[in-house]
Amino acid sequence: MCAREDGIRRSKDLRAEIGKFPNSTNERKQMSKKTNFKRIALVAVASLGFGVFTSIAPANAAAVSDGDVTITGAVGTAVANIGICYTSGAEATIDKATITTAATLTFAVATSTGYLKIVSGPASFTGIGENNTATINAAADKITFTATTAVASLKASAVGTVKVASFTSSDAIVENFTITVVAKCGGDSLSLADSYYRTVAESTVTAGFVTTNVDDSGTTDVATKGYSYIAVDLKDAYGEALGTAGALIATATNGALVNINSDTAGSATTAVLATTAGSGTFIRVDTPTAGTPITTAVSVTFNGASVVTKTIKLRGYGRSIVVTDTTVGLSGQAYTGTSTAGAGTFKYQWKDANGDVVPGGAVAATAATGLTTLVTAVYGGASVGVGNTVAGAAASPTTTSGVTSYGDGKFTCTGSTKSGSATLAVAGNNANLDTVVSAAFTVTCGGALDTWTISTDKASYATGDIGTLTITGKDANGAMVTDIATLAGITGNVTIGGGAAFVSTPVSADTFTKGVKTYKFLVNNDEGSYGASVKITGATDTSAKTLQYKVASGTTTVSNADVLKSIVALIASINKQIQALQKLILKR
Repeated sequence: MCAREDGIRRSKDLRAEIGKFPNSTNERKQMSKKTNFKRIALVAVASLGFGVFTSIAPANAAAVSDGDVTITGAVGTAVANIGICYTSGAEATIDKATITTAATLTFAVATSTGYLKIVSGPASFTGIGENNTATINAAADKITFTATTAVASLKASAVGTVKVASFTSSDAIVENFTITVVAKCGGDSLSLADSYYRTVAESTVTAGFVTTNVDDSGTTDVATKGYSYIAVDLKDAYGEALGTAGALIATATNGALVNINSDTAGSATTAVLATTAGSGTFIRVDTPTAGTPITTAVSVTFNGASVVTKTIKLRGYGRSIVVTDTTVGLSGQAYTGTSTAGAGTFKYQWKDANGDVVPGGAVAATAATGLTTLVTAVYGGASVGVGNTVAGAAASPTTTSGVTSYGDGKFTCTGSTKSGSATLAVAGNNANLDTVVSAAFTVTCGGALDTWTISTDKASYATGDIGTLTITGKDANGAMVTDIATLAGITGNVTIGGGAAFVSTPVSADTFTKGVKTYKFLVNNDEGSYGASVKITGATDTSAKTLQYKVASGTTTVSNADVLKSIVALIASINKQIQALQKLILKR
């Protein structure tokens, strides 16, 4: 017999043994017409309880789609358990030492019949579930089913690899299962890939239970209290809690204090606890001194193995108040405690000793807290012009979430015909009830738009430049106009000249900021001189304003006159050299 004939014979024998495995696309298509059962599941019964692992149908599984063939368990984590050493897909490993009865195959059938067969390996079918219509052959390696559901038991008899296949009644294979039987799975060893650790907002067991490694918001940068938490939940490679306690150690840098499973501030930078570090385990991290800002790196280990390192910023008490964004209030407009249009405004922030923003914490400002005397004594009165006063009235921050919260300050401009400025300060009490006063800042009051001028940032531009047109507004006293004054009537009454174009077209609803309004324009003009024109009909001065600017080439050019001048100079130089040469020849 030739080698080719012997190979064909061996191939036929093998296929007869395992039951006609498909080897072509046509065969798989034929199988899909014959297969109607929906689901097969494998459940291992162990002394430690049911284990769980999942198998997904392969791409060549005839009429069964991905997910129709699965391996599941009655209890567990749906990934792996002690006693069932899960790998992936249709492959699994069983801990033989923990199997007391059998591994149980559970499968569902729609309208057709089918069977399971142990293709190879040290195992046998030992029985079927109650009220099932399946039958076991004499060799105990095949179970045939005819009903919608049936339960069969499979028991491994020795360490090794067991191959199980499912077929339709037409002998079309649907799924293969590879079960590796080992003496012991080897659980109870820390697996960082299956463990969880993150910063959390609360220390309670419910909040401390973690199933993700994503930090809670506001726990690595803490603005409103001087401590945070790190929750851990350590697992073994099968997703199970550790059974043997070990040394859980937390160590913090920069003097931060740590404590494990105690919701009080620790007394040292290192804490140690003998624990399995399961669900509900937490580490509290505190600043060493109340109200002192600190950034610390907290490292956590278990029996010497690194678990996680978290960097946490703890912000301190407010030690300074910083004022920004002052506006020009409307003369004669009083602040009444509500959002009065035209009242002067400013923003302020509390900051800790490191200069980081601390949301909230402001009791209020001068007029609202009884600290007016203190501020007046330090910074003097608050009169603006003759008979026009600016009264401070700053409320607590209106936004308290995040780490950039601002307080809203308001001030009153009394005296409808007066304009001017005054020096104010914001004062308040921090979380420790310390009185904090801001640096002095200037507030301004102005009237409605009276006169105005226009200007450009350059007298000459190159093609492609971005220019700026500035409109400066004054009130009847010649002071800067209030910030609520609009450029009424400017719509359609402004031109920039030539091919230039505004980036944002001026409109009547535009307002001034500290007495000015700027507009950007793109210089697309050819070289030459151009004029801009602006008219604001809502001002006292309604006359149009004009200005001129030039556009020059962006590259250096040489005129004909310059070329001719250079040629004349060159000829003169050559003539001098000829004359000098002639004199030298005559001397010889």
